Parts: sequence; structure tokens; C-alpha cells
Amino acid sequence: MDWIRLTKSGKDLTGLKGRLIEVTEEELKKHNKKDDCWICIRGFVYNVSPYMEYHPGGEDELMRAAGSDGTDLFDQVHRWVNYESMLKECLVGRMAMKPALPK
Repeated sequence: MDWIRLTKSGKDLTGLKGRLIEVTEEELKKHNKKDDCWICIRGFVYNVSPYMEYHPGGEDELMRAAGSDGTDLFDQVHRWVNYESMLKECLVGRMAMKPALPK
């Protein structure tokens, strides 16, 4: 319940003041600490730092995917969880598309 209360508080949980950005792999990798932790799930990037203390599996589990694509890890543990609804206030943006290699 405390997490739900926090998400409805109006507090900026992204750290970006409501802006959505396109996130490169290089940028994602920079956010790999407990107080600055971004995780990509299915192409969407979330700032999970505010969620750390509420995650039932603990901070260490979230940190396993810090600064990276955590889709496979997420699916192994709890594919059934509606992360989009739970983390919508933490949405930073989408992963940038990689440019196509010239032929």
C-alpha cells in the first residue's frame, strides 16, 4: 500500500520532471547504482530507485538488472506481474533503436 500511496502522491519518481526520453544503451548503463537505478523491461526504461525499498524480493534482486535489460530476469521470476501499471510513474522512456548497419 505504501508504494501505491507514493505513486499517487504526485512526486516525480522519474527524476525527469515528467519528460519521456529515448534512452541509449550507453545511457542506460550509467544508471546502475541503488540511488540511480534504471532497468529496461521489454523496451521501456524505468527508474526503479524509488521502488527499491518496496520490492518484495529486496534491493539485491533489482540490482541484478541495474543499468541493463532486465526482461529475461523479470520473466524468470514473475512474468505474471503487471509491471507497466505498477511502475508507470517511474517510466523514463523507451530504448533507442539501434541504427541499421550499412550494406
